[in-house]
Amino acid sequence: MRLLVLAASLALAAAHPPFNHPGWPSQPHPTNPAAQPYWHGDTACISTSDASLIATSFGLTISNYTEALAVQLFTNNFTDQSDSVNTLIHEPGLQAKDLGSLTFASKADFLAGQGAQPPVPFKILDLWNTCDTVIIRWLSAQSPLPVQGISIATVQPAPEGQGGGFGVGSQKWQISKIVAEFNSGAWLGDLGYPECKVVANATATT
Repeated sequence: MRLLVLAASLALAAAHPPFNHPGWPSQPHPTNPAAQPYWHGDTACISTSDASLIATSFGLTISNYTEALAVQLFTNNFTDQSDSVNTLIHEPGLQAKDLGSLTFASKADFLAGQGAQPPVPFKILDLWNTCDTVIIRWLSAQSPLPVQGISIATVQPAPEGQGGGFGVGSQKWQISKIVAEFNSGAWLGDLGYPECKVVANATATT
């Protein structure tokens, strides 16, 4: 089973100026309020409005998937890596070799895998962005166990001929890479795995 998780309704954090030390690592910061991309040297950086749109669009590929949406959102060289998802795919019988590998090695791989999955609820709890990264803390209100996780999307200006991308202005953006981790134990409980099921009125003992 190929299963991916992430994004849809959002709550923006307070404003913070973009990092301004060329050559320093990009530090996560609450989303910049400007509607237009800003610049880091010669590199265009995603704005708050576009980061929000990218996050919401990605969430819809999880909660209300269509192939047209996914084609528009991802670059042709898109990859996804999540040991949480790899755990879901390979249980029961998870082995060490199953961890650390790409979950989706290409855009086509994602289209085939995610398109076969049922929708799941998705709500953004926190959203930040750097120049080329959108960072999402999220909740999937499944039953009986809610699932929380964090997903990190690397974004770039949309290349010509790769689906179009999303953006509020003339500059469009696409996701080229996702890394994500979440509570796979709770997710397995929701899928009915007996070792992860909810025990009513359970009390911890020492």
